[in-house]
Amino acid sequence: MTTTTTSTSTSLKMVEQSVLMGGGIALAGVVAGIGLVAFTEQQGERAKERGSGLSDGMSTRIAGSLMEDVEVSSVADLGSLTSQLEQALKGTGATKDGQFEMTEAEKKRIAEEADDGW
Repeated sequence: MTTTTTSTSTSLKMVEQSVLMGGGIALAGVVAGIGLVAFTEQQGERAKERGSGLSDGMSTRIAGSLMEDVEVSSVADLGSLTSQLEQALKGTGATKDGQFEMTEAEKKRIAEEADDGW
């Protein structure tokens, strides 16, 4: 008579393998994301050092287009721009010499219209 003994082995695991794999993938994704942001930021700084980065005006316009509730002026000096436009129009001959001149009454009227009490 032969007796066979069967042994049953039990494997006690506190955490399942799929949970460990998911955690590892999540951690790898976070590390890759942080690395990508750091790399992009470093390349932007290097581009600025070389002088091939965005100008301040372009950066302002991009930031203004991405933010809905913030008004951004892309013109640093409005008086300079106005005089440049006037000179360009005068240079083409499309305007008369006194066309851009305003009387004191017109200046006063515009100032009163612009004053809204604030």
